[in-house]
Parts: sequence; C-alpha cells; structure tokens
Amino acid sequence: SGESGAGKTESTKLLLQHIMSLCKGNSQLEQQILQVNPLLEAFGNAQTVMNDNSSRFGKYIQLRFQENTVQGAKLSEYLLEKSRVVQQDTGERNFHIFYYMFAGLSSEQKEMYGLLDPSFYRYISGRFGTQEVAERWKHKYQEVCNALDMVGFQEQEQVDMQAILAGVLSLGNVTFEPEESNGSVKVSEASQGWLKAAAVSHKKCQQKLYGYDALSHCLLSCCCCSLCADARDSIAKVAYGRVFGWIVCKINELLAENVDPEVELREIGILDIFGFENFAVNRFEQLCINLANEQLQHFFNHHIFQLEQAAYKEEGLPWETITFNNNEPILNLLLAKPLGLLSLLDEQSAFPQATDKTFVDKLNSSFKGNLHFQPARGRVLGFSIIHYAGKVQYAAKGFLEKNRDTLPANVRGLFISSVTPLLIPLHIHHKPRHSLARVRCGHEALLWFNGLLMFLCPCQHSLMVLMERMYSANPHFVRCIKPNREREPGVLDNQVVLLQLRYNGLLETIRIRRDGFSWRPSFEEFAER
Repeated sequence: SGESGAGKTESTKLLLQHIMSLCKGNSQLEQQILQVNPLLEAFGNAQTVMNDNSSRFGKYIQLRFQENTVQGAKLSEYLLEKSRVVQQDTGERNFHIFYYMFAGLSSEQKEMYGLLDPSFYRYISGRFGTQEVAERWKHKYQEVCNALDMVGFQEQEQVDMQAILAGVLSLGNVTFEPEESNGSVKVSEASQGWLKAAAVSHKKCQQKLYGYDALSHCLLSCCCCSLCADARDSIAKVAYGRVFGWIVCKINELLAENVDPEVELREIGILDIFGFENFAVNRFEQLCINLANEQLQHFFNHHIFQLEQAAYKEEGLPWETITFNNNEPILNLLLAKPLGLLSLLDEQSAFPQATDKTFVDKLNSSFKGNLHFQPARGRVLGFSIIHYAGKVQYAAKGFLEKNRDTLPANVRGLFISSVTPLLIPLHIHHKPRHSLARVRCGHEALLWFNGLLMFLCPCQHSLMVLMERMYSANPHFVRCIKPNREREPGVLDNQVVLLQLRYNGLLETIRIRRDGFSWRPSFEEFAER
C-alpha cells in the first residue's frame, strides 16, 4: 500500500521476480507470470498528475505452490476505472494502449482499422506526445504484441481486439443535434463517418462489431442530445471493460495449475491496489479508491496493534498500551447503515427526482458536527472527508449517475446481439453501484462482512472476497513511501516522507516492534529447543 506513485506496482514486480528466483521451479511458467505485466499495464494503467504509470485497477495475484515449486497462478482484477475511457482531466491521459497503438501500428494497419491522426480523437483529448515519447510507445506496443502471443491470443483475436479499441475511439467522436422537423435527435452530419467507422470496425474483421443500423438506432432512441451522449459513452466503457476482462480470463487460462485436484497447494497472494489519491478535482472514482485504502489501513491497524497487544495481555506480560490513529469512525461515516454516506447515496439514487445537489444537502444535514466531514464553502457542489491520510475535497457532480451505473435497455440489447463474441457480456447488472459496498452474485444480494457491506459482481473480485481472504491469511505489509511530490529520482523530501510515516501509523509500528516481542515460537518449539 501507499500513495499513488509511491512504487507499489514496481515493488510488486520485484517481489514476484524474487519469489520466482527463490523457488527454482517451472521456468516456463515463471517467465509467463512475469511477462503478463506489460499486458496488464498497457490496458489497465494510465498517466495521472501524480504518476506516469498509475494502476487504474486493483489486482490480486495468487501464486500456488506444491513442495516449494510454483505450479500455477491466478489473477483477480477489480474496480477498473472505465470512466477514464471517455474522460480525463487536465494533465492526464487515457489508458496506455490507445497511445501505443498509434505509435506502433504501421500506416497500412492504421488504414485497415480506420485510424486517422490521433489529434482527431476526443477520447484521447487530441493529445499525443513528442517524437521521443512516441518511440518509447512504439517499443511498448511491440512488448504488448509479444505478450498477447505468449498468453495465447490467436491472430484474429488480436485483430478483433484492436478493432474494438479503434471503434471505441471513433465512437467518441459521434455527436448529436436536434431534428428540426419533429423535435427528435439525429447524428450530426459532421460525425456520420465516425458512426460508420465505429460500427463497421475494419476491413479484415470477419464480422461487423455491432452493425450500423443497430448502433445508430441504439444511440438515437434517447429523447435528447445529452442522453444520447451518455449512451455513446456507456457503450465505449462497456466495450473497453469487456476487452480488459477477456485479457484477464486468457491470462488465467494460461497460468492455471496442471496438477491432481486432490493435491493440496499452498499459496502466496500479492495485492497491488491503487494508492490513496487527492487530485485538484476528486470524483466518485477517488472516493471508491480512498475507501479501499481506508479498509486496508483498518486491516493494518487490526493486525499490528489490536491483535498483537491483545496477545500480550492474554499472556499476562507487563505492557503499556500503545495508542494508534484508529480510522474506524471514518469507515462508519462512509459505510454505516442506514445513515452512512454510501447508504444515503443509494437512497438518493433510488429517487428519480433526486439530484447531486439534493444528495449533498442530505449529507450536510446528516453529518453536521461530524469531525470527519466538512461541507463545501460557498456555492461549490461538493463536500470534504478527513481521511486517515488527510483531507480530500470531492466534487459531487456525477455521483448519482455513476452510482446508478445505468445502461439503457437498448444498449444492453446491442451488446447481447453483437456478432463479435467478445462483446457479448456474461452478465450485465444495473442497480446502484458504489463499487465497494454492494454484493451481486448472479442475482441481487447484500452481504455483510466484518460489519461492513461489500460489493461483488460476477466478472470482478470485490473487496469483500479480498478482505475475507486476507483476514484468514498471515499478512505481511509492504508500505511504499513516496520520496517527493515532484517525481524526481534521488530526491528525498523530509516533510513529505514524515507526513506519510505519521498517517500510516509507522511511528507507532516502530514503537510496538521495539518494545514488543518480534519472535514468538510456539510452546512446542520452545520446549523442543
């Protein structure tokens, strides 16, 4: 764990390499496990203002061992930030893969996929990069192609995948205007070509992605331009999410262990989660990410302080209790039923007349006087949460829409009837979705875990399953510390480091390690010795 840009993903890669070199087992499997990283980073990472290679999803890697040899591995992903496909803030980029494609595809391949100059595309903000950056992206694109081959994607599957990504970019340029004669909505004349490019995909595709008529009808069945634009963005996000899910499924097929089911395997799991974020503008996604980090901080406190000190007291040891910064009140503010922030968000999402403003008004009245909540000043539509890592101001615009996560029925139908198998979703559920608080397993269900309500969807691992697994395991914590805010190598800013040591509880951890008992053999081990 650690802030965004503190080095979690790089540390995870080093830890994987270290474990692989120690176990000296199936060398081909070990190489495959290490080589899937470029693929995951290309499709799941992006440049943010805090980090040039920021993980926009959480991943949990399970390494399975038999007699100290790695026999297989499984990757679980959750909470992919799909909204990034259709919108990025100033100084940020879309997922890496879009830029790699522009840099790495030949002129003939670009023509085949219907790709024009990157400056034309709204979903990548019309921005590209310097010649030096483009060369680096070209090399990265080759790495991705090599990884796709290694994971087992057939040539046609790779073509279809890139056709979908090109189609997503074209779809983003489709705009709408009122039909003057009858008051309905039509695709603007200027973007008719983009609509055709999005639907037909590319010259070598065995089939069309959606079909022009089906896509056009789907987009235009809404009653106003803004709703049509929402439907367009929904299609783009779902299509990208399907591609990402497909990649993870193929990786897991490749890495699955080939051993007798009766054989008991031991396991090491490595969690690489998105770091705590505090941007100039913080949205619904940042709240979800920061809630996940609050959960992990609570898990850390539980193990390092509560369980350890309880063990000393149980043993009757003379011990002076070490106090720590308990973030339970913040979790209660966010997750309590029925008056926690996410419960109130669900309640407001259920009312068709509710708006982001009525939601904020509800928060202001419900949390008046709460030490971890601050209303926004003036006419700003938002609120602040005092997290364990500091104060974060959230812009409330879009909270209800993102929590509802609605996909119009006609858009669902478009994917279900798609002639490209990749685009047919296994399940599409559409109910309010603060992604860290509701559970769905094929049917609607609510589950409580450790006093907290959690979310699970069929295609993604939730924090509930993850935390359950972690509470039953023997955890080791790797705390990544960001040395400076300027992303400069070799520079250590004392104040920046000290702030992180304090809010992570590491000063108290040092004290409990110094005053406590770091090595605790069982009575049997001790007696035998």
